Amino acid sequence: MKDFKDKVLVVTGGSSGIGKAIAREGALRGMKIVINGITKEHVEAAEAELKEMGAEVVSQLADISKLENVQALFDLTMEKFGRVDMLVNNAGVAVSGPIWEIPVQDIHWITEVNLMSHLYGMHIFIPQMIRQGSEAVVVNTASTAGLMTSGNAIMYHTTKHADLAASESCYLALKQRGLERIQVHCLVPAFVQTLIHKSDDRRPERYAINDDPYYQGQEFKSGYIRSERQVVSSMPIDYVGKCVFTAVEDQKFYIYTHPESQVVAGARVQNMVNGLNPQ
Repeated sequence: MKDFKDKVLVVTGGSSGIGKAIAREGALRGMKIVINGITKEHVEAAEAELKEMGAEVVSQLADISKLENVQALFDLTMEKFGRVDMLVNNAGVAVSGPIWEIPVQDIHWITEVNLMSHLYGMHIFIPQMIRQGSEAVVVNTASTAGLMTSGNAIMYHTTKHADLAASESCYLALKQRGLERIQVHCLVPAFVQTLIHKSDDRRPERYAINDDPYYQGQEFKSGYIRSERQVVSSMPIDYVGKCVFTAVEDQKFYIYTHPESQVVAGARVQNMVNGLNPQ
């Protein structure tokens, strides 16, 4: 896709961070925007900002990890604009810690936001893209964490690897069925100046921090400090929107914000080919 004017862009987690940067870039290109977010003040501020840019905007305040809320987002899009041309499954959260320490509720929360909401989005929106019979785009925001592994943030790595596999498989499934007009892309950013280190501020009530000892422990606190330092000193956010749209124009499946991500991916694959243990 190269012509974006008057096309409809839907972004989950679109009220801050990478999602907002993509929505802003869409607005600059004359797109109509639908954003989802879970924090009221962020959603209202993002909607106001996009409108000031001249975009036609509608927003949804909802926990996108729930299937019914993804369906409601689709219904809102169709009611307001009658079509969808570009879907960005961007919502994501992170909690640090080994799998034997983090609370089970965080296993569910991270999986539901980082992976299930993206699967729900493709399941619900792609049929409409097929019915429209025109060019369309799906972008799933994974991470360089989906190209590598480490001893920290195990659930984050797990869900981002799964999101990358889902994106690749969806790309191939559409191609095999002669539906290449629907482009699928996977965004694999490294550290960008977002609010990912403040994921706990976006916890839905059912996953609120409770009296589990983990939340008072050193691992949880250290994880926050590590992520905050990495995010604050990382790449400015504005570049990401341009990066995404350039890749869409060039039909590049993998969208890298950082060249070093390719080096990381190559090293991991080479270790696998050579039968080496994880490093």
